[in-house]
Amino acid sequence: MGIIDGIEKLINEHGSSVILSQQLALAKEQFTALERRLGDLQSKLAKTEAQLEIERATHQKTGEELQRLKDEHAEEVRISGGVEFRRSRRTGGQWLAFCPRCHVPLQNHKGVTFVTCTEKCGWQSLLNTDDLRELASDL
Repeated sequence: MGIIDGIEKLINEHGSSVILSQQLALAKEQFTALERRLGDLQSKLAKTEAQLEIERATHQKTGEELQRLKDEHAEEVRISGGVEFRRSRRTGGQWLAFCPRCHVPLQNHKGVTFVTCTEKCGWQSLLNTDDLRELASDL
């Protein structure tokens, strides 16, 4: 039985090596595929990081521009005598009277002693144009 045992041992070893060889080949294929995938992902990550830096720079520039515009168009607002007064670039740096309800410029109609809103929101004051000028000069 020594020869049969030897043949059986040879068959078992040979069969095992074929199986191990196939498993090793499969593992190598998987490893190669994973290395390729890793390279692709690293490339995508680099592109994404570069794009993120560009977006951050753009965001910062936009924020600075927004702040510049806010500062440029800043408006002072004060309430006096029940009337809203505003001073900014759009008013030429002068204090002008605005409706405290809808925030549009006020007007004084001829022959009427009171001031009303130009948008007809219903707001009116017993102040006249001279009163408004006096209130604005006190600001």
